[in-house]
Amino acid sequence: MRGKIKLASFVLCALVMFGFAITAQAQATFSVSSNPNEVTHYGVTEVMGRVRLELTGGTTQGSTITITYQGVNITNNGTVGITVNATGVLAGNVVLSQVVPTSGTGGQVILSITAGATFSGTANADTITVDGVRADVSAKALSTDILASLSSAPSTANTFSNVSQVRVATVNESLVVIVSGVIDAICLTPSNPTLTIKEGSAGAFVQYVTAASGAVPSASNLAGARAKYGANNNVRINIVLSPLPTGTTLTWTSPVAGSVAASGRLELISQSSSGDSALYEFVTANQAISDANVESFVIVPTVSINKATAVPGSSTAQAQLYPPNPAGATAIPRFNHPLINVPADVLLTINKCTTNLLFPFLTNAAGVGFDSGMALVNTSQDPYGTVAQEGTATLYFYGTAAPAAPVTTPSIPAGSHYAASLSTIAPGFQGYVIAICQFQYGHGFAFITGKYNSGSVYDVAEGYLALVIPDTAFNNGVRGADPIGHVGNGSGENLGN
Repeated sequence: MRGKIKLASFVLCALVMFGFAITAQAQATFSVSSNPNEVTHYGVTEVMGRVRLELTGGTTQGSTITITYQGVNITNNGTVGITVNATGVLAGNVVLSQVVPTSGTGGQVILSITAGATFSGTANADTITVDGVRADVSAKALSTDILASLSSAPSTANTFSNVSQVRVATVNESLVVIVSGVIDAICLTPSNPTLTIKEGSAGAFVQYVTAASGAVPSASNLAGARAKYGANNNVRINIVLSPLPTGTTLTWTSPVAGSVAASGRLELISQSSSGDSALYEFVTANQAISDANVESFVIVPTVSINKATAVPGSSTAQAQLYPPNPAGATAIPRFNHPLINVPADVLLTINKCTTNLLFPFLTNAAGVGFDSGMALVNTSQDPYGTVAQEGTATLYFYGTAAPAAPVTTPSIPAGSHYAASLSTIAPGFQGYVIAICQFQYGHGFAFITGKYNSGSVYDVAEGYLALVIPDTAFNNGVRGADPIGHVGNGSGENLGN
């Protein structure tokens, strides 16, 4: 009896082991790999790299394989970009059954696999590739790796022989903005600033579709085309300035050639009437060449100053990748890109042209009997067509008994003058005075009188012309030690009148 029981137990174990062997033999085994993409920082619809599964043994069961893109939401679906391609014995046995935009751990692509496809025995013949998954990486930090993990349902239907998690993307820098500002004086022909727009990494800028100008994408050059995967927009660059000073406008140039010959360029789509904003679009003759290089574009907007209405001031510049991502946006690609740089860089400073006059010595010293008169003349009215100017002058006193605050004159019209004596505006003062006139072509005259003897007759009288200090508007607001035109020769200040 005991022998029969042992025999029955042996047979049962054999049957169980045989069943396990059949299951193990039938289970599909896949080798998993990926081709990671370099994706753009702040991108909302960035293309993840290809996920590839190669059948290396067994037979497929009726099952699903779920690919979870860890920590990111999927922003497209099987009708807009995502492709699933099966080859060999898997052809016709794999379909995209569902796209889950977010599952709590990340967006998911679910593949449905039918039963009965048996490994052909040929390497690299029986494969599944998943391409075109677009995801929102805008909240991810630079250099973050995006991972995709694979799972099977039922769990025994499919195994992954090497890895069950692969890298599908790395977040790269998107944009570099370099500002080279200028300081312009209202009275002179202005110089122009430069704004350099540079890719943060190779391939950050892409042309997918026909540009606003009508330029066709590099799909016409099949070797240079980049797969669209649902894209319906090109990368654009939005430039925003703080308000320009009144009377100053910018005209943005187009097209702007890139640093790589016969490749990318920027084309102007629009600008505001004053030029305090501009929108450019990236266009390329060959996307493959563009993708292999970090391209940069030097934009030189033209400055115009209305001398009759212009006022001093400055304007800063920032830029961002465009279009943005408002609710319901359908543009692909699009971005949640902030305006950079922070703080904003000064692109343009407008200075008013002034005349700076130096009166080297004036006196109304108490008890000495001296007094000084000074006159300021606005000579911007002339027979040469000079723009007539009007403005006040501010007098700065340096010496003994100087007034507690500078003295500002009434406005001096073109062709007119202001005159005063120290005994009136700065009694008891002795020293020198700098007068800053808010107009060009100002000149000054001083007259010193003195009484050595009592009575009403002046015993001493002397006059001189005020010296003209070179306009600090042309020297970054600094009084130069060298005359303009001779900077660096160490000759010291050289003033005239």
